[in-house]
Amino acid sequence: MDETDLSAQRAQTRQDPRVPQADVDQGRTGGDPVAPGEGTAPAVGVSTAVTVVPPATGLGPIRSRRTFEALRRTPNRGRSGSLSVSFLEKNSCSEVELAFSISRKVGNAVVRNRLRRRLKAIMGEQVHSLPSGAYVVHARPGAPEQTFGELRLALVRALRLATTDRSARATARRPQTDRARS
Repeated sequence: MDETDLSAQRAQTRQDPRVPQADVDQGRTGGDPVAPGEGTAPAVGVSTAVTVVPPATGLGPIRSRRTFEALRRTPNRGRSGSLSVSFLEKNSCSEVELAFSISRKVGNAVVRNRLRRRLKAIMGEQVHSLPSGAYVVHARPGAPEQTFGELRLALVRALRLATTDRSARATARRPQTDRARS
């Protein structure tokens, strides 16, 4: 269809106007003075400078590859139930860096993301009592079936085991006779 085939005249409405003719302002023109523009009209009175600031939890993601490599080699680990924690002490930062390792064996993406959010909430509660450093929380199958309270208890135990001094744990495990010999 070409442009020449289109009519340039406006189609006439066949209904009576909603406002009786006697009430219409006679000084107004009958047609639209300006054709409507395309797209949506710009918002009026809405501020575009709205900034949402997340609450300061003291948790941040692990960003350094070196940190991940050091966490793989660290002896500071704790395990409780279906959760385990690796800890790397960092005196240079005052923030707690956090990463999660949740295998596909745990469940599909929805299950893994729900578990990650729950664990992050528990870590947010514990962040003020933890030493600064990097933490990796590992979850194994069975973790999603636990209640929030059971997850909290398991994670707190694993954190306590990972952050306590390794030499103090070793002396606590040694039998009494070994300590007497040294």
